[in-house]
Amino acid sequence: MSTELLRLEGIDTFYGPVQVHFGLSLSVRAGQIVSLLGGNASGKSTTMKVILGLLRPRAGRVSFDGRDITGLPTHQVIRQGIGSVPEARRLFGAMTVRENLLMGAFARSDRLVIARDLERMLELFPRVRQRLENRAGTLSGGEQQMVAMARALMGRPRLICMDEPTMGLSPLFVDRVLELIQAVNREGVTVFMVEQNASLALQIAHYAYVLQTGRIILQGEAGEMARNPKIRDAYLGGPDAKATAA
Repeated sequence: MSTELLRLEGIDTFYGPVQVHFGLSLSVRAGQIVSLLGGNASGKSTTMKVILGLLRPRAGRVSFDGRDITGLPTHQVIRQGIGSVPEARRLFGAMTVRENLLMGAFARSDRLVIARDLERMLELFPRVRQRLENRAGTLSGGEQQMVAMARALMGRPRLICMDEPTMGLSPLFVDRVLELIQAVNREGVTVFMVEQNASLALQIAHYAYVLQTGRIILQGEAGEMARNPKIRDAYLGGPDAKATAA
């Protein structure tokens, strides 16, 4: 069994007086793709903010590889070995694709190795190579997602956190992004992805959690979750989907 890489324990998070998480606990094992599923306003993206140090929980603990990283500023979290592919990509639109990729290695000083890693990214993402000197803001949504993934990998993370990686993409790019997530995982990078589209997430995940109004209500192996009637009805278009949604 793989070792635990990331753990959230008893997380309570607030935006002002509004509580978002209620004793949230989950873990991610090294080498896995773990998906956090849930609808709008369930607290998924807030979970990412807590992990990445963008929001400090009022209670609870975040640990990475056994070290407490709760409340560390984001740049220190990144240096611990956690990469981020944020929702809506958030590239530097006026900068070239090459410049965006090199920004992913901002915390590194090993220039020769950075150059080799850049070439490795271009091999993994050949579409990115074709756009290397283009301004990032001129790329399609799918191309931007690839650049965001490559940028995160330039930091040599052990864990990469992805927030809604398929959002707003055409079906062609959705399939390609899912393939790339699996390829990245096969290279030894653990993936924790927040995803609203349960059907897509469960195709590639090893393990999944379902978050509802700040609480984990279901968890299990991805294959078992896909067969779970509650998941099928609520998220995969089962016979009770409309009733559940209502």
